[in-house]
Amino acid sequence: MRPRSFILLLPLLLAGMAARAADAPDIDPAVDSAERAGRDAALVIGNEGYQGLPQAIWAQDDARSFREWAQVTRGISSRRVLFVADANAATMKKLARRASWRVRKRGTLWVYYAGHGTVDDAGSRLLLPVDADAGNLQSRAIRLEDLVAMLRKTRRADRVLVMMDAGFGNVARDGLDLVPGRNAVEPAPFPTDDERVAYWSADRGLGPSHPFEPAKHGLFTWTAMGGLRGWADGEVDGRPDGRVTLAEAQLYALRVGRQLGRDVDPWRDPRSAQGTWSLAQGEHLEEGPDDSLLDALGQADVRRRMDAAEQLVRTDATLFWEDTVAQAQAAGSDGKAIIEAFVDDFGRSSATISWAVSVPEVREARRILATWEQMGGLGPAVPAGGAVGTDVGSGEPCDDIISLESPSMLGELSRGQRNCLEARIDAERLQTMRDSLSRLLIVNAQAAGEEAGWEKLMMRHLEDIDRSDPDLCFSFAIHLHRTRELENAEEAIRWADVALENKQRWTGEVHVKRVYGLLRLRAEAGNRLWVDAEKRYQKERTSDTDADARDYRGLAKDTAREWLDYARASGQPADAAYRLCISAAGTREFCTPPR
Repeated sequence: MRPRSFILLLPLLLAGMAARAADAPDIDPAVDSAERAGRDAALVIGNEGYQGLPQAIWAQDDARSFREWAQVTRGISSRRVLFVADANAATMKKLARRASWRVRKRGTLWVYYAGHGTVDDAGSRLLLPVDADAGNLQSRAIRLEDLVAMLRKTRRADRVLVMMDAGFGNVARDGLDLVPGRNAVEPAPFPTDDERVAYWSADRGLGPSHPFEPAKHGLFTWTAMGGLRGWADGEVDGRPDGRVTLAEAQLYALRVGRQLGRDVDPWRDPRSAQGTWSLAQGEHLEEGPDDSLLDALGQADVRRRMDAAEQLVRTDATLFWEDTVAQAQAAGSDGKAIIEAFVDDFGRSSATISWAVSVPEVREARRILATWEQMGGLGPAVPAGGAVGTDVGSGEPCDDIISLESPSMLGELSRGQRNCLEARIDAERLQTMRDSLSRLLIVNAQAAGEEAGWEKLMMRHLEDIDRSDPDLCFSFAIHLHRTRELENAEEAIRWADVALENKQRWTGEVHVKRVYGLLRLRAEAGNRLWVDAEKRYQKERTSDTDADARDYRGLAKDTAREWLDYARASGQPADAAYRLCISAAGTREFCTPPR
């Protein structure tokens, strides 16, 4: 007989026996932010229905939640979100190559994977396709380093963020062995040598990917996606500012996972620069569940897990008892020893679950450490080097912004004044003041003829501060379009769309001319993207280039028709719009209004 001792981290069997818990806040559907991330792309993989391994429960739902967040909240075009459920290795590699081309210059390439993982003998992490062979996990697996290399091959993405709701030891999501009896070596640390690539994983070592039954999601996905809905805003320093950074989201997932009683140890990027990456922002951000709700969820969850662990021991003992009786009967007089062995094995049965203790003071300590330099230790909030309003070391004040309007319009702000304004933007929490400070720098750069600096300041303003002014969005879209660079075409369309969302602020002739101009810009940029995609398809006829050509032709056709319809309705010139429409549609009927 084998000894009966169970240490079950994740038992889900018979989870319904536990008392009903407080409802876990939903991460579905994603909140609509009206944001646009025209340069971003995403590769989303949810491997759940493994053919020769245990089910990765809820992995497909996890992946679908991320896909919806990417499109609806982050604002990535559906054409740039590549999603697959239950993929084999060939499909995963094909989509990785395609994703490397879908992201645009200065964009972020998001990679989300939910499913099983493991490590090879050298400690390299492996992602397991659904046809992975339990007898040889490495035969069909994909090395994480190889997948990232495929994604980085084109060097188009400015940033790559890899999120994985997967364990890399030998524990499946149900808490039992992924492959019975297999031992896994400790995985190597995630690489940090490429400043453009960051990782975020459910566990840094051999730990499992915990499920979270109340939410019907993986625990990592529920806490991570909740953080990206806004729950993590202010997690690092306790001061919400309307955006969620990578450091905030990662710390939130760690803290909430432990508050729910799970001994989680997710990988968090240790680099400060990557921690400042902005993942979500805007007025749509939600407040997360309070501590009392999290505590209630954790207490109910531990009861559920304890009931399941108990029942699993009893079920195993019942099945083993049936075998024991049959063996004892067949053994005759020797059967007594078999019965005694059963008593020895199960007489002191126990079930153990892991319960993490959340210490509230740790949260406060982390916040103090995060702002130690800026706060001057535990003293009052004073930026390092001097008070806000004076450039460090320059002696040039910038607290009176009205007095800086005239020199900014002439492009004559000094370096000290510009540095001072930048410092105030970093320290200021009021959005209206940050808007005013940023505009001074934008006006100054334009008046000084600093095109590259102006573009950078405009991008920062629209991405991080405010995008509600249609005039700014109009100017930036026109600027990007006039560069005639293909890499700027989609970004020009993006900011034209944002300007059109607030077109009601324009009136009269200004309204008509600017809407007409923006629709023309979208149509011309869409046509350029289609022509380029068609050339690439003619040069290299693959399924990827064919899909791109089809997608961009649809974009060109739709934007041309929208321009044409507005031109006709507003009495503006329509001939150029008509020609573009016919070119993309391939038929006059599509571009001819019904009689």
